[in-house]
Amino acid sequence: MAIPNSPPRCERNAVPFTWYVTCGMPAYAVLAQVRFDRTFTELDAILEAYTRGFARARELFGPEVRYDGPGWPGISYSHVNGLGAPLLFPVNSEVGMEPIHHSLRQGIAALEQPTDWATAGMMPFYLDLWRRLKQARPDLTIPFRGCGLEGPITTAWELRGHDFFTDAYDDPDRYHVYLDLVTRSIVDYAVFLRRINGEPERLSAALGMCDDISAMLSPAHWVDWVLPYQELYFALQTDGPRHAHIEGFVPDHLPFLDQLGLAEFDPSVSPRLRARDLRDRCAVPFFWRLNAMQLRDFSDQQIRHYLFSGVADGASGVFLNIHRDTLGDTAVHKIHIFMQTARDIAAHLEDGGQRDRLMEAI
Repeated sequence: MAIPNSPPRCERNAVPFTWYVTCGMPAYAVLAQVRFDRTFTELDAILEAYTRGFARARELFGPEVRYDGPGWPGISYSHVNGLGAPLLFPVNSEVGMEPIHHSLRQGIAALEQPTDWATAGMMPFYLDLWRRLKQARPDLTIPFRGCGLEGPITTAWELRGHDFFTDAYDDPDRYHVYLDLVTRSIVDYAVFLRRINGEPERLSAALGMCDDISAMLSPAHWVDWVLPYQELYFALQTDGPRHAHIEGFVPDHLPFLDQLGLAEFDPSVSPRLRARDLRDRCAVPFFWRLNAMQLRDFSDQQIRHYLFSGVADGASGVFLNIHRDTLGDTAVHKIHIFMQTARDIAAHLEDGGQRDRLMEAI
C-alpha cells in the first residue's frame, strides 16, 4: 500500500484554544463504591457503577465534563490477548498481561498466521458482555468499546517483554520483520473493531495512536527503529488527521512528530518536557495535560500557573482526566480550580488577549 508523503495536518497557530475534562467508568466505580476489577467482567458491577457513579459525578462536576459509559473500563491489551497473551485481573486494579513471544523467530512464525479476532482470546466473552449490556440498557446507544490496542513499539514490547529492548541490537533483520508483522496485526484488529461498530475500514476522520514505549528508545534510533512502523500504522488506516499520545519524551524526540505529520499530540506524563520545548522543537499542535500526580501535589495557585504558562508557551489546549485516585475532597476542589482556570484562559483569549501576554492575566 502506498504511504502518503503529506498527510493532512493543522498549523498550530490556526488551532483555537480548547479545554476539556473527561470522566468514565474508573471514576464511577469509586463514586459508587464498586470494586474496580469487577467492572471489567461483571455486568451487575458495570451497571451499578454507571447508574450510581455517573449520577454522583454529575453532582460533583456539572454538565461541562465529558462523561463516558456504560461499559467496562478500557483494556489496553485486548489486541495481544487475541494473539494469545493472557489477561490478568488483580483485585481492585487495572488489567495486566504476560508476554508470549520468547524469541523473534517464534513471534514471526506466530504473527504470520491469520487470526480470527471474533473467536480469539476473551473476545467472545466481551462480545457477549456487550450484548447483555445493550439488553440491560436499551435506552442508551452503546458502541463496542473497551477492547483496546496500542501502537507498534508498545505492542512489540507487550508481546516480547523486556527482551524487546535488545532485539534490534541482537537480530536487526528479524526485528524489522517482526515490527512489520506486529503493525499489520494491530491494523487488522483495528479494522475488526470498526466493522463491529459499522464504521469504515479505512478512515477519513482522525485516528489516534498510543505508543508510550517508543519514548524509551533513543532519538538516535528513531529513524530506523520507530518511525517506519508508526508511519505504517497510520498509512494503512487513514487519510485523515493523525493524533498521537506518547509519554516520557525528551526534547530530542520532538522533531519526529513533524515527520509523522501529526495534527495533534498529547505528551501526557513527560516530566522532561516543558511546553516551550514542544513549541520550539516541533510544529505540531499539542495539548497540555494536568495529570493525576500534579493534581495531587499542586496547590491551587500552582495549578493556575501550570495551565496559564503552558498555554502562554504554545499549548493549543488543556485537559484533565478524572481518575480513580483524583476523587478525594481536596482533589474534587482542585478539579474545579482546573475548570475555572481553563474558563479564565478561554475568556482572556476570546477578548483579544495575546498568548505571549497571558501570564499578565493570571
